[in-house]
Amino acid sequence: MTKNSVFFSFALGLFLLIFSACHKKPEATVSWAFFDFPYDYDLTSVKIQSPDNWHIVGGKAWESGIYAHIINQDSIQSIDSIAPKRLNAVNLDNNNNIYTVGYTGYLLSQSNNAPHNWHSNRIFNTLNVLRDVDFINDSTGLAVAGVAYHNGYIFRLEHAHIIQKIDTFQLSVRAVDFISPTNAIAVGYGNILKMQSDGKWNRLPNYGDFYVDVDFPTPTIGYIIGNAGSILKTTDGGQNWTSLQKKNTYSPNKAFRAIRFLDEQNGFITGEHGLLWKTKDGGQNWTIGKGLPDIELQGIDILPHKGVLVGKAGTIITFDPDF
Repeated sequence: MTKNSVFFSFALGLFLLIFSACHKKPEATVSWAFFDFPYDYDLTSVKIQSPDNWHIVGGKAWESGIYAHIINQDSIQSIDSIAPKRLNAVNLDNNNNIYTVGYTGYLLSQSNNAPHNWHSNRIFNTLNVLRDVDFINDSTGLAVAGVAYHNGYIFRLEHAHIIQKIDTFQLSVRAVDFISPTNAIAVGYGNILKMQSDGKWNRLPNYGDFYVDVDFPTPTIGYIIGNAGSILKTTDGGQNWTSLQKKNTYSPNKAFRAIRFLDEQNGFITGEHGLLWKTKDGGQNWTIGKGLPDIELQGIDILPHKGVLVGKAGTIITFDPDF
């Protein structure tokens, strides 16, 4: 080996070392605790109505769907088996009415004025899977569906029971955020779909990942994550998206599952193997949370001083967002 080749190898190694160090995300230890949940059902989604009022859903894929109501941050008010198959998402409208969807097309709703009185509606009479639901109010909502990578559907709903319109797509649709009565974003396998003012859906020119979640902390600023590590951001209500991180960049073997922002600057991503990331500057920089158990986490919601994570085998974790 010549002197030039030795020098080149050394310089290349030094460059790669410096490049890696410059691009490595900072880490911080997370203060967290298990919340005692008495069943081993997979938990898929959590929605915090208030510090003393949490809603959690999950179940066993083809066996049962459950809803858990937790009050006072430390006690279970009820655990109800409310569906024959697993429930995948729970959400609230602006009047705190509850909506949840799951396997074999079930949508369930509960009025804020009639707790524990669930109305069940099978809006999709096939083996397809409802993945997410979002209602602006008790008369205007969207639900999305898809099996694996195919057979995507978006349902426009009235009063959680009446299907106003069904749109079909070749590829699976996984998550939706209803931003206003005339604007919504739905995401899925290689899909970012924007609802136009006339109710039609326009596929945007963003590809390259299985997009699994979307969150708009304000009507104009929103974020999307992909299963393989993509992070996208919009500042114009979803018309244009900027890549904050390309797939397979910093999360090998740790798939993203859910994203939630407290406001337009402060947000969190969770996923497989206890993954928890935090940003304080609108997604420009992320801190990796250390110390969480090696569990697949599937849902997250945030309060200013407490976060809640849910995941496989009955996992509920509370954590301090300040890390």
